[in-house]
Amino acid sequence: MKKYIFFMTTILFLSCHVYSQVVPQGFLVNPSDQTVTIGTQVWMKNNLAVTTYQNGDLIEGADIAFNRTTTTQAWCYYNHDVTNNAIYGKLYNGYAVNDARNICPVGFRVPTQIDFNTLATFIGGNANGGKLKEAGITHWTSPNTSATNTTGFTALPGGYMGNANSSSNLNDQGYFWTSTPISGGGSTNYIRYLIFSSGTFTESNSFVLGGGVSVRCIKN
Repeated sequence: MKKYIFFMTTILFLSCHVYSQVVPQGFLVNPSDQTVTIGTQVWMKNNLAVTTYQNGDLIEGADIAFNRTTTTQAWCYYNHDVTNNAIYGKLYNGYAVNDARNICPVGFRVPTQIDFNTLATFIGGNANGGKLKEAGITHWTSPNTSATNTTGFTALPGGYMGNANSSSNLNDQGYFWTSTPISGGGSTNYIRYLIFSSGTFTESNSFVLGGGVSVRCIKN
């Protein structure tokens, strides 16, 4: 009887321990419908929309930020409107992107400048960014120049939140963080962006870490 009680107690303890564990984000990724292979790379099909790092720690939600004094990791909805989340995902500031806990699901990471350069090379150069954009004008402002989405990347125009708590360019532009600091400084990271009126896949070093843009994760 004592052995039976000990056995059942052990089972209950183990069961409670298992169900109390934080489930890493990576277990939620279904490669068949949440990723797309483009050349030698595997990308997430959608903009990131998580609220935790890989280890389960919460990323702070910025209710009234982003602002010029924000130096902590944070995310927000475009214009603080939750209805934007389902389509465009969340916008993350550069401090969250640079956090060693990694905001992407297990097995994925924020792309580097080189990763985006490799993607640009595969599509035939930066002038062919239309191959990355979702086609049509359901989400992009007309004319959505050159958009064909032949890669399946399905870039969306999630806009940005500035570090003065300003929102801009939803439906007009899609911005994506890299994890690579700008050359010779490190005051911010490079980003890539696409715009409704052009097919160019442009790199920029003028965005600040305190502002928020989209993240599209790449497989390790």
